[in-house]
Amino acid sequence: MIALEDNFEDVLMKAATGLGLGKTVLAERAGVSVDIVEALLRGEMEEAALRAVAPVLRLDGEALIAMATVNGLPDALELGGLICLNTPFPLPGYMEMTVNSFLCCSADTGEAIAFDTGTNADGLIKILEERKLNLRALFLTHTHRDHVAAYDSIRELLPELVCYTPEGEPFKQALPVSHSDVFSWSRLQVEARSTPGHSSGGISYVVHGLDRPLCMVGDALFCRSQGGVGQRHYKSALEVNRRQILSLPDETILCPGHGPMTTVGWELRGNPFYA
Repeated sequence: MIALEDNFEDVLMKAATGLGLGKTVLAERAGVSVDIVEALLRGEMEEAALRAVAPVLRLDGEALIAMATVNGLPDALELGGLICLNTPFPLPGYMEMTVNSFLCCSADTGEAIAFDTGTNADGLIKILEERKLNLRALFLTHTHRDHVAAYDSIRELLPELVCYTPEGEPFKQALPVSHSDVFSWSRLQVEARSTPGHSSGGISYVVHGLDRPLCMVGDALFCRSQGGVGQRHYKSALEVNRRQILSLPDETILCPGHGPMTTVGWELRGNPFYA
């Protein structure tokens, strides 16, 4: 199981940043000291303090406390035809960082579709060769460097591969994708949904054709958290995620760019931003 991308203190910081609340203002509105706010942001759990700051940050208090006190991971999700490739992307101060990319494939037809590239193409190429899969397309959720790091390698190995990128984030030779575009390959169908916020033109992809619906959400949403969003676009990003992602059926598997896979139903119960 891949670890959570964010801890409760990361959720606090993302919410405070999005709302434009500094430590002093947050402390005043929550009725606690600045020292307590600073302790929370260091990851020091204090239930009463979390309950005080949660409504100020427009977070669900119970989900936030559960995140801080319980090993809150959804059950491991396995689905035939869905493969998660997790590759390292170490950063100063966060050397354990990893990034996800995904492969969807139909056993009946041998056709496959990839989403984002991760940092190394070796795993993807190995699976394609071992399973004799025909990779029909590569879709990018957004073009931040950890999600496109292996793009050139994949294009070099598969020069005829058709690649797609959000129209708001042009990238090399990839074709633009717009909201509501639909692509089909035999049993596999991909619907594009615009989910900007974390990135200017981010797109999530709803995939049908396997035993459960999927949504490739990039960094729009994480298990129990979401990608960082600046103050200017924070509120709209929350609304977009609710409308375009969390309106999907509860059983829909969410495939994020970092952290473990989750489901719509699980996030509606356990994500402090949305519970």
